Amino acid sequence: MRFTLFEVVPLDWSLPVLILNLNDKDADYCLAIYKSIAIALEAAKKCFDYLYLFSLLLIIPGLILQVYLGLERLKEAADGDSVNHLLIRSLYAIQNFMMLSSPAVSAGLVTSAVEELKLLLHEKLLHERDKEQEPQIQIFLDYVSGRPMRFTLFKVVPLDWTLPVLILNLCISYQIIIVQFTKLY
Repeated sequence: MRFTLFEVVPLDWSLPVLILNLNDKDADYCLAIYKSIAIALEAAKKCFDYLYLFSLLLIIPGLILQVYLGLERLKEAADGDSVNHLLIRSLYAIQNFMMLSSPAVSAGLVTSAVEELKLLLHEKLLHERDKEQEPQIQIFLDYVSGRPMRFTLFKVVPLDWTLPVLILNLCISYQIIIVQFTKLY
């Protein structure tokens, strides 16, 4: 599925390359596109923070519980049925983990695209021969540097590639603690 912005510009990870390859458009037009994307993301940010935090608070204990219940059943009866039961519970936990991690991975991809855009703007500024375009490109570069689109959850937890690792670390740590306290093994 491909999203478009104002029925003109595709909104995906090729956006930085598209912005810089618009030969008939000037840097002001590209700056307006970037600015509208940044404004739209900021408008949805507050609602997203609450919904994502709610999801984290509900799904993380569920992940821990799914694995624990599978381990408990495996200990009670070590037969083929309990192994299948553990496998199904683990697959369900992996599915929930992937759904919980996808917004953070997407935010990391947006941040990477903005970093790529900054690099491309620097290169374009370095190779620009038209003296009228240089100030526009510099303004665009300054704006992208000033509004880099880095995402955090309530300005505390970074939404990037590290969040799934943090969630996995949290789940494994608490799983070990629960198994030790219940003396399951």
